[in-house]
Amino acid sequence: MEPGNKCDKPGSHAKQKQTINLKNKNILVVGAGKIAFRKTETLLNYGAKIKVITKDIKEEKFTKLKGIEISLDDFKEDMLNDIFMVIAATDNVYFNKYIFKLCDEKNILVNNITSKAEMNCRFSSTFENDEYQIAISAKGDPKKSKALKEKIINFFNNQQY
Repeated sequence: MEPGNKCDKPGSHAKQKQTINLKNKNILVVGAGKIAFRKTETLLNYGAKIKVITKDIKEEKFTKLKGIEISLDDFKEDMLNDIFMVIAATDNVYFNKYIFKLCDEKNILVNNITSKAEMNCRFSSTFENDEYQIAISAKGDPKKSKALKEKIINFFNNQQY
C-alpha cells in the first residue's frame, strides 16, 4: 500500500485501531437485546460504568448483571451529557443511525450494531495471554474474527516458551 491519507479516498472510512482504557468511563447502551448484552458484558470486563436505556428488556440476562444501571425509558439527547461511548443496539436501523449522527456531532464514540459504516468505533475480538493482547477485526464480520482468533489461540497453545 502506498503512503498517503486513507481518508482522501472516496467512500473511505479509515479507522486506526486503538486500545482504550475503559475503566470508569461512562458508557450508554441503548437497547437491551442479545447483542447489547454481549457488548455490555465485554465492557464490564474492562471496568466501564454502564447505563442501559431501553423501553423493554429483550435479553433477560441483563437483569442478572451486576454493576450496571438499567433505566426503562425512552432515549433522549441530553442522556449523552458526560458520555464517553454509546452502543446503539436497538433493532431499529433508522433510530441507531439517528443516535450515530448525534454522537458523531458531539465527538462521542459510537458503535452501531446495525451498520458497518455508521459508527466511529468497532469492537474487536481479543486474544490475551501473559505476554500479548491481540485485537482482531474483520471489518464488521464477527464470524471471520472468531475464526482467526481460534487460529491464534491454536498457534499460541502449540508454542513452547
